[in-house]
Amino acid sequence: MRKKFIYIFLNFLKFFLIISILFMILFSVIQILDDLYSFIKGEKIFMLKNYLYTCPLLFVQISPIITILSLMLILSEMIKNYELKVFLISGVKPINIFYIFLFCGFFSAIITFSVKNSISPYFLKRINGQISRIPIAFTSHNYFFYAEKVEGKKFINVEFSEYYEEGGFRTFKIEIAENYDGNVWIFKDGFLWEFDKEKNLINKEKIDVKKVNIPLTYEILSVLNIDIETFSFFQLLRVIKKMEKLGLKPVTLISCLYDKIAYPFLNFFIVFVIYTFLRKREKISNLYVFSFSFLFSFFIYFLYILTFSLSKNAKIPPILGTWIIQIILLAHFFYQIKNFE
Repeated sequence: MRKKFIYIFLNFLKFFLIISILFMILFSVIQILDDLYSFIKGEKIFMLKNYLYTCPLLFVQISPIITILSLMLILSEMIKNYELKVFLISGVKPINIFYIFLFCGFFSAIITFSVKNSISPYFLKRINGQISRIPIAFTSHNYFFYAEKVEGKKFINVEFSEYYEEGGFRTFKIEIAENYDGNVWIFKDGFLWEFDKEKNLINKEKIDVKKVNIPLTYEILSVLNIDIETFSFFQLLRVIKKMEKLGLKPVTLISCLYDKIAYPFLNFFIVFVIYTFLRKREKISNLYVFSFSFLFSFFIYFLYILTFSLSKNAKIPPILGTWIIQIILLAHFFYQIKNFE
């Protein structure tokens, strides 16, 4: 069985690598051609590195297609060359062969998870720097933060208000606010007004440089204004925990957090459909392999995006919106086991 495992896994690695490279080249060329008109008009400057930096994210997005296509090609070749038949005659059960396919899917899921949460965020942050939406605004029952723009960790033309439990509040209007370590901020060039619970002004202060400790951090503010793909699972988890301490429950961010795990592991659960073809053991044409792999993967991707969008908009629970497709694939597999074995 060990030799069979090595044989199937090495073939999977070969197909997985070749298809990944070909697909990333293909989709990168398509992106360049799509931007060609903007290059000609001078609206954009061609920078090859930007297209290379998006390749990890592109790989993550198309990884279910790569996974299912690689395994379908292996199964097709095994059936065509009577290798599967030899395995079965030698006493190997179909389910044991299927476990090897599942391991390949698990390997694909781990690779995709690593790329999505480590390599892809690293390179996306380097595409012309991190560009945030302008302006930046954050509101909770205790805090209000507004900035006209952000440059790195430096916020420009800031208005910040903090409301106390006893009813009073303080307001800053400053030109520059920089977040240093943790909750430590440095406010520069502006004014501070403090009010009591009856909204009477009790203090006014001109600020040159002032150190302020507030629970809002650069991560909390930036996650609302920068592409979420530039955050890893662990970075996003840390931000959500900080927001929950502020009494906030960011449903969209929680859905994105689950997505950081759920989408990569779609590569594992999508392998369960392979068992249908393994059980039938009928010859599969290359045309059928490619057409099924593409159509099925896109169909699964469409359903995933649909449920994920519903969860981001708080229409369904985040965990359900990101894991329901995987549950359906697993349930279908157990249905086959129960009714056909």
